[in-house]
Amino acid sequence: MPLSESQIDELLARIRQRLVLLEQEIAGKLGEASEEFSAFDRIGDSGDLSSILTESELDMSEVLRDIEEWRGLRGSLRRIDESTYGVCVDCGCEIPFERLQANPMALRCIDCQMRAERREHSPHPTL
Repeated sequence: MPLSESQIDELLARIRQRLVLLEQEIAGKLGEASEEFSAFDRIGDSGDLSSILTESELDMSEVLRDIEEWRGLRGSLRRIDESTYGVCVDCGCEIPFERLQANPMALRCIDCQMRAERREHSPHPTL
């Protein structure tokens, strides 16, 4: 059964709310990273430099993770606009509302997602 208008509205509100939060987090983390890099000119020793670089690497990996989620959510908005949201990209079946509530970026139904994950983790034959 396709998603109802009220279900789509609920998911849209959740997606938009998460996008705002992600955008704030990304901007904040990038601002912090910029401040840390500007501290390079006042570094006391190699230990200070190492500490700043380690912290910056962690911040940047968090930013990259947040950006990937942001892209996924923007893709969900695009699929809603195209009326393809909630349809499995592999089999064309409807993705249950409960799955989309848990993961608004879901591209696949549970069965197809499990098959995709098995393919990703299966050993590839060597040539």
